[in-house]
Amino acid sequence: MLICRYISVILLFSLVFQNSSAQDNTVGLLSFDDNLGVGGYTFIFPEYQSDIFLLNKCGEIVHQWEDDPAARPGAVAYLLENGNILRSKYYVDNPGSVSTSGGAGGIIELVSWDNETLWTYKVDDSTQIQHHDIHFTPHGTIMMIIWQKKELDEIVANGFDTLSYFQRSILTDYIIEIDPITDSIIWEWHAWDHLIQDHDSTKANFGIVADHPERIDINYLEYTFEKTDWLHCNSIDYNPILDQVIINSKHFNEFWIIDRSTTSAEAAGTSGGNSTQGGDLLYRWGNPKAYQSGETSDRQLFSQHDVQWIDENDINPDYEFFGKIALYNNHIETGLSLGQILAPEFDTTTFSYTQSNGTFLPETFSKEFSHPDTTRNYSTAASSIQIIGDGSVIMCAGRQGRTFELSPDGEVAWEYVTPLKNGNPVTQGFNLALSENFTFQAQRYLATYPAFIGKNLAPIGFIESEPNPAFCSLVSTDKTFNKNNDISFSPNPVNTLLFLKNNNEKTEQVNLINSIGNLILTQNIPFGATEINVSHLPSGIYFLQNKSSSFLKKIIIQH
Repeated sequence: MLICRYISVILLFSLVFQNSSAQDNTVGLLSFDDNLGVGGYTFIFPEYQSDIFLLNKCGEIVHQWEDDPAARPGAVAYLLENGNILRSKYYVDNPGSVSTSGGAGGIIELVSWDNETLWTYKVDDSTQIQHHDIHFTPHGTIMMIIWQKKELDEIVANGFDTLSYFQRSILTDYIIEIDPITDSIIWEWHAWDHLIQDHDSTKANFGIVADHPERIDINYLEYTFEKTDWLHCNSIDYNPILDQVIINSKHFNEFWIIDRSTTSAEAAGTSGGNSTQGGDLLYRWGNPKAYQSGETSDRQLFSQHDVQWIDENDINPDYEFFGKIALYNNHIETGLSLGQILAPEFDTTTFSYTQSNGTFLPETFSKEFSHPDTTRNYSTAASSIQIIGDGSVIMCAGRQGRTFELSPDGEVAWEYVTPLKNGNPVTQGFNLALSENFTFQAQRYLATYPAFIGKNLAPIGFIESEPNPAFCSLVSTDKTFNKNNDISFSPNPVNTLLFLKNNNEKTEQVNLINSIGNLILTQNIPFGATEINVSHLPSGIYFLQNKSSSFLKKIIIQH
């Protein structure tokens, strides 16, 4: 009986050791495999609070941009190569705004690494408001999406069907490109300039919708859910090689590409630019029913987000899908969201995208991405995807506040859950409900990103309270943590005295951690040899850690 009990204890200890890395943490860092990951720093701007966080691979904060406690994400921020951040935001008490629905912002700022506000631009009044995404172009300009209210007389004059739909005003979308040095609008494009309708021949824009895929049907409201937010454009990107802009319409379940080589005047019409089509749509994909060239069953995009070209931000140009389009397809079916890549066919001679039988090619996606547990990347709203390095993928399931990294082979390299409940830190071990830690998107920047040159990226703490600082060491592999030999030790297993040798000329500090992540002792190790008496410690598996040199080794104490 005693033998059985002893065996049971050994098995239990073994199981605890093997599974502790998967079970100890419920928020913050959940898993990490340095052999699979690309490294770098993760940049998040969670909802319900005002701060932006830069995290290392252990989920530790290495930099933080604080803001007025009354500010909120509106909804994105980006770290620029010069170390500044570009963010959109709004204030909790915001009377007189045309819209306060999800994604509404109104204030765009450039902020320095040291948290100094360098530039502010506001688009927020009773008729219009900036919302969702913003984009910093290689030219130093900033593109943004703006909701603009159209009243009853204007929508009727443009052929809106007030008999079939109850809306008596519409929020349409337009784009402006701002030069932050002069605050001037250097280019703009309005969806309202490119309408088509087959409802009323006495009104403007009348025509056969299926014959005009370059136009936007003012009466396509199938997925507006009876809201005035007609298009709900939620992402924008610019391709400097093609000189084109991509904008994503969630309520049309498709994205559009337009010609940026136009002037603003040409963008309001149907001629001019490289395409000679002015501001008409060059390409649209995801839901041919939106232009009466397909049925509901032909739809391939479902409330999608973060549509972008795979062409910048630490992408290897040799990557198979460099220059193609990535997106987060949110609601393919209940419980299923996927990251996907699409490869449109563009003819550089005619500056046009290939069509077949009235719809744009390709017929389907080139590649799909998912967490092995598909429930972990399901989100009906927000969310982001980023292709980085040689094909690693960073995905953020917005409603879960869950960010994870997939290796090019689809293995989970890193996983993190935003440890905030309605903007307030939670303790490690807390179980969050859906949307309590809503995180619109996440961005990963490699350690070689220019913004980090000369910056102090030493850890300054965790977002969560009562963190488990040893957890990262327990779940990490040896790839990074054993990359040098500054500290050596013997014997192993050890009975009484553990001898350590510091090969670095400066004093190093080491931690001894037990198998469940508890810190047992801390010891300063000067240059040369040092000994630690471990005779008082129970037999078992321990870890010796030196964070300054990324050193981690397993030690067995055996009496």
